[in-house]
Amino acid sequence: MYSHARLVAAVAVVGAALAVPTAGLGAQPVIRDHGTFIDGPNPSTWCGTVSGVRTDSGTFTFMQDASGAFHATGSFKGSFTASATGKTLEFADAGVDMGTGVDNGDGTTTFTEHSAGLAIRFKTVNGGVLKDADGKPILGAGMIDSAVTFDNATGDLISVRETVRGPHPLRDGVDICGPSVAYLTSP
Repeated sequence: MYSHARLVAAVAVVGAALAVPTAGLGAQPVIRDHGTFIDGPNPSTWCGTVSGVRTDSGTFTFMQDASGAFHATGSFKGSFTASATGKTLEFADAGVDMGTGVDNGDGTTTFTEHSAGLAIRFKTVNGGVLKDADGKPILGAGMIDSAVTFDNATGDLISVRETVRGPHPLRDGVDICGPSVAYLTSP
């Protein structure tokens, strides 16, 4: 639903990270990148049931030093307007990611990453944050610390360890479709 910006950021980080084993940690050039995007308005469906129009926008920065340490920021905003009712749902996220890669000396490299910020927020236009079936705001924020190990020769994923702090509705299995579809289709 909303993950286009996070997917783009994740692909950039993983792409940069995978370059580390092939080029060697000490030989990395300094990378600086910044970008923005606007996508839409485009015909779309929300949760596979509500027809409408979606618009997304975002911005990101990515910096990586010669050792492979990186710092990335990103923000994403989107909206979906239901064709039948004209109601609009806004969604957003923003955060910072910092990490580095370490050659383990055994043919693998481990990337550690610390992510913090607003994981997701769904709200009505000029209104409050949308609530889930239990009456809790559909709002995620906090931190995720991860360590991901890759095989240097093949790029295969060896292991993933994560520690998550704070509510993260999408990771926690919160039903976002039920409340948002009910809002978008109500008169």
